[in-house]
Amino acid sequence: MGGSEMVGVRTGELGALSSDYRISAEVLCGQAERLAEQTFGDGGTAGRNYARQGIAVHQGLARISTWLRDWSDATAATADALGAAVVVYAETDRQRATQTDAM
Repeated sequence: MGGSEMVGVRTGELGALSSDYRISAEVLCGQAERLAEQTFGDGGTAGRNYARQGIAVHQGLARISTWLRDWSDATAATADALGAAVVVYAETDRQRATQTDAM
């Protein structure tokens, strides 16, 4: 077997990944809010003869906004799980080091 025999987790990198996911979740949420604020299709903004198409566009934007919120929620949950893993790894490492020192 070539390479390093080290087995471990780089908690700093895992924490940075969690932070990156958190930022992505916030961006997705912001875009979902921007889409939700769009009123195109309400009140005839598509034009008098295009009300049906305007409503369809409005409904499509609302669906995309919902999907982005769901994606944001899933990304935030992933960030939380990664952050929790960092805490667990660090605590486990501390406990094992204490046990090793006691031997």
